[in-house]
Amino acid sequence: MQPTRMRSLLPLLLLLAPACPAVASETLSAVIAVTKDEAYRSSRVDWPRVEAEAAAVERAEGEDAAVQFVVRALGDRHTWYESPTASRPPAPAPTPSAAPTAPAAPQPIAVALPAAQGVPVLQINAWSGKDSTAAASSVRNALIASLEQPTCGLVLDFSSNEGGNMWPMLVGLAPLLSEGRLGGFRSAKGDDTEIAYRGGKITLGGGEHFLNASMTLTPQRLPRYVAFVIGKETASSGEITSIMFRGQANVRYFGTPTAGYSTANATIPLPNGGRLMLTTAATLDRNGNAYETVLVPDVQTDHPIQDAATWVNSQCKKR
Repeated sequence: MQPTRMRSLLPLLLLLAPACPAVASETLSAVIAVTKDEAYRSSRVDWPRVEAEAAAVERAEGEDAAVQFVVRALGDRHTWYESPTASRPPAPAPTPSAAPTAPAAPQPIAVALPAAQGVPVLQINAWSGKDSTAAASSVRNALIASLEQPTCGLVLDFSSNEGGNMWPMLVGLAPLLSEGRLGGFRSAKGDDTEIAYRGGKITLGGGEHFLNASMTLTPQRLPRYVAFVIGKETASSGEITSIMFRGQANVRYFGTPTAGYSTANATIPLPNGGRLMLTTAATLDRNGNAYETVLVPDVQTDHPIQDAATWVNSQCKKR
């Protein structure tokens, strides 16, 4: 089912369709082929029935309706189809009498919030811009600034993080991670791609992520405890980044269950000029647990930042 508004997603895999005329049957065939081969939920679909019914829908209602039918058959909330018309909406009619509206300034990826009970709070926001190096540096610099004063713990607020590019978030926050396997992705075929933190570097599938090269600064002091704040607006890469800390001994989660878009997606261009956002893998935590839907906090609360700070302070008093 297509979300009510487009979620910014990290393209983990790019499948390029061959150049060919934009023919309806060709687009439907391409969608069926790639979903059968790459969709995480492909094995749960009765493909002979879906193919026959999709062809009937296409004849009766057209190409877009047929593609949407295939998407719905996957039963996957994180997969959706963006038609050519949806990706190129018509420009609004001019309104000379209306006062000009200034474009909204993009929200910084990292923002220091007021401390809670003396515990620094760092908000990590959704991000999907072009300069991922600058974004990762912004997260790292904000982390360093939050930890300038001696502190036993830190609250990371992901409650409004709707996703985007996970790598600036994860690489920027890397000093908070314990060494070793963090998790990864598991495809429909059961193949795992590991994400790890080793030697101060984030790796993907055994290779160093390119953003590591820009991370020349690290905090002089690190917190002993990290509390994550998550909620119903935490989605996609916001969920995946949070999961990479799941199972770490000094981490605890507060808030409400997340949006349920914790799987990994591919952006697939289609012959008709549209795009398919296809779920291709479940996200794994460091203990091998697979996440297909929501991330549930350890403590469900309507006052997550305050409760997170209380937990941090209680842990710090024990040592």
